[in-house]
Amino acid sequence: METRSASADAFPDSSTLEKRLDTFLEQRGVSREAVLKEADQGMGTPALAVAAGSVLAGFGNHRSDLDLLVLVENDRLTRFPIQSHEHGTLIDVGIRRASTVRDSTAELAAGAWPRFATVTEDAWNHRRRALNTANRLALGLPLTASPPWDDWHARLRGPWLAEAVEQWWTVEAHRLAQAARWLLDARPMAAAVRAREAVVAALNARAAVGGELYFAAKWVGEKLKALGDTEGLALLRDALAPPLAPREHVAHHLAAVERLTGAAAPLHAVLRWSTGVGATVLDDRTVVDRWQLRALEVPRRDLPPGDSGAVVWSGPAGAFPPDDLLTLFVHDMVWLGLAHPDPEVPA
Repeated sequence: METRSASADAFPDSSTLEKRLDTFLEQRGVSREAVLKEADQGMGTPALAVAAGSVLAGFGNHRSDLDLLVLVENDRLTRFPIQSHEHGTLIDVGIRRASTVRDSTAELAAGAWPRFATVTEDAWNHRRRALNTANRLALGLPLTASPPWDDWHARLRGPWLAEAVEQWWTVEAHRLAQAARWLLDARPMAAAVRAREAVVAALNARAAVGGELYFAAKWVGEKLKALGDTEGLALLRDALAPPLAPREHVAHHLAAVERLTGAAAPLHAVLRWSTGVGATVLDDRTVVDRWQLRALEVPRRDLPPGDSGAVVWSGPAGAFPPDDLLTLFVHDMVWLGLAHPDPEVPA
């Protein structure tokens, strides 16, 4: 599995961002000063306030809101969302602890990803959120920035972020494609949904290569339009069509994912317990439950405890787990991740 470098034009210049913002505000009779006023919500003096979101990415319309990301140096704060309607349009204010955002952003560029030992559901979701925040900040327009956060913001706009965005969507496409394969026999309609999501993820990776880095998946069609990618748009329309014949739908779209992203190798599938799972050994079997609301019996005693982060099973991408573990996956008892195996997985 390889990723490619994104276009050098991935980050709009300040004049383009200012035009997009001012056009949006003028249509609503709102000033920049009024927007900036929303940055101060009593959580601390804004070190960095960035107008962001689909409007700044160039995809906004008359129904769009405006995102305002605010970093404050407040040790008691992690994140604090506020929705403001004071000016007649929705301003979605996200206030974050500056040091937390700085540290989670630094992790995106540090070392190989995804690593076998650290691929968990929580870690996966944490990386997605960190990428989303860094991406919105990098593609947004700073309304205020005090040292050293002005320099920090400028450093976000680099090849490392473009590579991280493409890498995320490429790996996610392979992960969703793997899920579709495993679900196909037992839950063909669910498999069709995962196959569709895999194509959308692969097209987001393709858009990132072209220089459209905005992270939100739902704008993939607009990204492809901006790139003039008629082939990609045709694939998207095809993927979003109702899966009237699920098996054919899955096979067709998994082939499209491989064409778009290449082979998943050398990535390995990694199964760990889903959130809320418990495992109780009874004689020659294990009862696996989720939230104590539903349960399955598995005819083995060697499963790790439900409250552990241990690996339930791993194998090369494209391989299938044993039937009893596959049943756990089909019933959402285990979470699927992908990771580079070497040197953490013995041969």
